[in-house]
Amino acid sequence: MLARLSPWFRSMSVSSRTALSLAIGFTLMIAATALLAFSQERSKAIDESLARLDQRNAAVVSELADRFDRIQRTQARTVELFREEHAALTDAEARRQFEALYPLRSDGTRRSIDTMFTGGQTAIGMVHGMAGYIPAGIDRDDAAVRDIMAATHAIRRLSEGSRYDLESLYYFTPRNGIVIFAPNRPDRLEFYRHTAPADFAFQDREFATIATIAANPARVMRCTSLQSLISLKYQEVWTTGCMTPVDRDARHIGTFGTSMPLDEIAPAGRFAGSPEEEVILISREGRLIYHPGYTRQNSQQTAAYLDITASPRPDLAAIWALVRRHGQNDFTGKADALDAYVSLHRVPGPGWYALTVKPEHLILARALRPIPRIAAMAVIALAGCLLIVVLVLRHLVARPLRRLTREAERITRDLASDAMLEMPTDDRTGNEVARLVSRFETLASAIRTSHGELEQRVAERTSALNDANEKLRTLSELDPLTGVANRRKILSDLDLRLQRMGNGGALAVIVLDVDRFKMINDRHGHVAGDDALRALASRVQSLLRPGDMIGRMGGEEFMVILDRARPVVADAIAERVRAAIARQPFQVHGNVTLNITASLGVACWSAGDSAKALYARADAALYEAKASGRNCAISSHDPLHGRNAA
Repeated sequence: MLARLSPWFRSMSVSSRTALSLAIGFTLMIAATALLAFSQERSKAIDESLARLDQRNAAVVSELADRFDRIQRTQARTVELFREEHAALTDAEARRQFEALYPLRSDGTRRSIDTMFTGGQTAIGMVHGMAGYIPAGIDRDDAAVRDIMAATHAIRRLSEGSRYDLESLYYFTPRNGIVIFAPNRPDRLEFYRHTAPADFAFQDREFATIATIAANPARVMRCTSLQSLISLKYQEVWTTGCMTPVDRDARHIGTFGTSMPLDEIAPAGRFAGSPEEEVILISREGRLIYHPGYTRQNSQQTAAYLDITASPRPDLAAIWALVRRHGQNDFTGKADALDAYVSLHRVPGPGWYALTVKPEHLILARALRPIPRIAAMAVIALAGCLLIVVLVLRHLVARPLRRLTREAERITRDLASDAMLEMPTDDRTGNEVARLVSRFETLASAIRTSHGELEQRVAERTSALNDANEKLRTLSELDPLTGVANRRKILSDLDLRLQRMGNGGALAVIVLDVDRFKMINDRHGHVAGDDALRALASRVQSLLRPGDMIGRMGGEEFMVILDRARPVVADAIAERVRAAIARQPFQVHGNVTLNITASLGVACWSAGDSAKALYARADAALYEAKASGRNCAISSHDPLHGRNAA
């Protein structure tokens, strides 16, 4: 496609090509502006949404905290009344009231009289909305009977106030006895009054287990996760409850509780906010308390979603992962696994977590709203700009270009007539720039040819100069006889190394001189002497470590720099060099075998040493080695000038 459009584009006039290019450029600018606007709107929408989510979640938490605070205060007051009533009752009076309110049934259990629920005068006064279930055996325990009646009195005294604030208030014992106030229950508490089986027990249910000393050693109010009411188990009435344990003499004797049905939790105040935002409640154990998509009153399917700690549903698993990660601290931000923005707060009291969630795609949809308006305005502006550009280009560019093209054609014809260049083919397209370029390319061709020849000559000269410089560098740094560093090079390198030495650094210098080298030259000639120096330099070089360096100081004298060498290492290397020279004879010119020895002086760097001082100490040690009989290595750092010799 591009291959087809390219010739057509090149054949257009300057004004047309410019207009088209500007159209494309402006279109890209419009797109970039739209993207920038979208990015800004997206950031703004995210910030506003997060602020709104956090405010709404804070309101939800505040309302729930107020509700649980009221429940806690009510239950605490009930416990106080319970203790007052228990102290005021005698065993005989409690027994008399117990027999009147909870008569014995044929199955051995005791159920509350109907008047306690329907309302009327009883043995303890006016009662309304209450019921009770007492299993067989409790009536034989005077202490248990007295506790049941003290709880009945306490609940009755608070029942009128609780009717407006609380859904229910009840007391149950570890032996499955229960007294309950719930006047607005649609089942009229028939289960406890009439239909509960004689073996009815609930100690394994969460609302009972959380009140035990083992599960609640702090003996404070604890709240359950979402539970199905045991009295309405076939109707799947989902509720949560808060329990306050009652102890006497370090023994658990009963629990006061309050239940809140799911449909009473959900619509609470600010839960019903924007339809784009969801409020979710989760217990600290990882069980759903409320979720608009999964918790439904009177639905059996609700049970399948309650435990989210091992939920197969990705969104519920992601919610639990978020709570586990940020539950200890409040969190407001993006939850990638949910593709949503979330505000997470802990609810004081029950230990629940409240989350307010808004899907990311809804925020992005809001950010996209101004884009069509921006695009429409930009298109109108683009059309006006293009019209102005075309008119200006025709007047200011197209006409001067045509004149310049005619002049270039005239110059080209003149040069072609002088055989200085070849006349190009005539271009009949409407592209005046292409015709002008063609003429100038013809002129430039001759210039490029001359320029290329000049560049080639310059390259050849540059290569020769580089080769000469390399040879000069080699001559300036290397000893021409042995190929190792010359005196200037090795002393310069020693000086640089000493400048880089710091505290704790180590460096040593060996000055080596061939013993009786003049006798070799006198007896075998200078060619043999030169061969011996080359072979000796090569052998010493092979014994050095990476980072070490050898250089010829002049004549038969060499210097070795030992990098990171402390005295013991320097002495060992010096001895190894001396032994290697003395042990193996050297083959030189004329098939002559020479047994050569060398004397070595060793000096180790000390703080403040200069290259000159270090070399001087090594040289002094060398002269001492010569004076000591040659073929030995002496160290200047040893106060006794320790000697290594054959």
